[in-house]
Amino acid sequence: MSRNLLVLFVTVLALLLAPMAATAATAPSPAEVQPEALSEETTATVNAHWGLRLRAGPGLSQPIILVMRFSETVHITGDAVWEDGLSWVPVRYQRWGRTYEGYCASRYLTPPVPVEPPEDGLRVTAWLGLRLRWGPGTWYGIHTVVPLGTILEPTGVYEWAGGLRWAQVRYHGHLLWAAEMFLTPV
Repeated sequence: MSRNLLVLFVTVLALLLAPMAATAATAPSPAEVQPEALSEETTATVNAHWGLRLRAGPGLSQPIILVMRFSETVHITGDAVWEDGLSWVPVRYQRWGRTYEGYCASRYLTPPVPVEPPEDGLRVTAWLGLRLRWGPGTWYGIHTVVPLGTILEPTGVYEWAGGLRWAQVRYHGHLLWAAEMFLTPV
């Protein structure tokens, strides 16, 4: 019985330490700068309870540099940009005596950094997210599910299939299809 308890304890401990080890093992970003290079820039606080990913560039497909913790301070270094239906802001962040530069989703910062969405976008109105499919129709495979409020880039192509009107959208470099009834023009 005590051996099973020891195995359980080691397993739980490994699960708790694994995220920290993965973050600590991440190679420093090529954009790493010296701590004294920080100037009087706008600061914001991370407002994501489970942490906020610092990425190498704007977009969900960009590599993750590390995960910033809730309530930590970041230095905003430039203007926000719009990518993958989200506003991304360039930031500088210090941890373990090093300074990292990258991008994070501005909606998880306090105060949030405003940026205007594209003028000709389509906003997702489906409460539980919207499935983006490889073709127009429910029989096509699902590429991804995007959350409520995501702004998608339309291509201007529409088709009727299975009783629904489908809009072709560009997402992460792919041409995908979304049911138009869950989209609203921006």
